[in-house]
Amino acid sequence: LTAHIDAFEDTPGASDNASGTVVLLLLAEMLSDYRGNHCIEIAAFNGEDHYSAGGQMDYLKRYGSDFPSILLVVNIDDVGSKRGRTAYSFYACPPSIVEKAEDVFRRYDGLVQGEPWLSGDHMIFVQSRVPSMAFTSECMPELMQTVTHTASDTPDLIDCDKLVELASSLNTLIRSF
Repeated sequence: LTAHIDAFEDTPGASDNASGTVVLLLLAEMLSDYRGNHCIEIAAFNGEDHYSAGGQMDYLKRYGSDFPSILLVVNIDDVGSKRGRTAYSFYACPPSIVEKAEDVFRRYDGLVQGEPWLSGDHMIFVQSRVPSMAFTSECMPELMQTVTHTASDTPDLIDCDKLVELASSLNTLIRSF
């Protein structure tokens, strides 16, 4: 489970990507009693939007040889916008994972399948053919142009209930494996 921390100096970074980090923390709390068959790793990367993506490159160097054993990567970025729903997309996922995820996500009104996006933390895994999912806001392209890495990226843009909904849906998905 991944998100990133990369707010620029003097920018709040609420949607990019405090919201994703909050979902990781909520999910960690929800999974505190997890005793399933799969190991769960929660990683908050740094530097996603910076040259060479330092956090991802360090992770790849340390753990790249373990990638074949990863069942699924879930990346959370720019979620919780008051405008629009939470959009998810699949990358290199076998049909069994897609079907299981869609079965879970259809139970949540605020989730919708969205367009693939190829510039997030999930891409180091996708490039290694690791099954991956990415979550963002439906309005992410607009946010990236007008809000991301500016002083306008403030907490008042975020609907906290959407963060809880996403964490709850991922909790349900993880426990279904």
